[in-house]
Amino acid sequence: MRKSVFIFGVAIFAFIGCKNDVKKEVTVQDELETVESTIDEHNSQNSLDWAGLYEGMIPCADCEGIKVFLELNQDKTYTLTQTYLGKPEKDNEIEKSGDFRWDDSGSQITLKDGADEMHYKVGENQLLMLDTEGNIIDGKISDLYILKKITD
Repeated sequence: MRKSVFIFGVAIFAFIGCKNDVKKEVTVQDELETVESTIDEHNSQNSLDWAGLYEGMIPCADCEGIKVFLELNQDKTYTLTQTYLGKPEKDNEIEKSGDFRWDDSGSQITLKDGADEMHYKVGENQLLMLDTEGNIIDGKISDLYILKKITD
């Protein structure tokens, strides 16, 4: 009798254990199908509300810092104002304006001003200033190269 109860208990345990494994496989498969069905062509250019005014304070080699205001317009024009803090008032502010263009991925913009170019990665309510070749600036002060959106 004990032997039958033992075998019956093992059979139930095995049945319950197998049943849970099948359920886990179905759950994983369902999750994979959900992930595959949500892949699309969204990028910063077509998914974010990127137009507006951004500000930040970036490092400066020979001053206290550079206060930056960058306005991006829906018509792909910009106005950039840079104020060099700690410099004489007559030399401390530069304003530029012009057109900008999106890269092929729709995640970065390039401001063109004559021969000069400035690159930014566009994120949710922020712009990440990139180096002259369009690469992310890294290191201890990399977070100082972020401009935050202040108005639409």
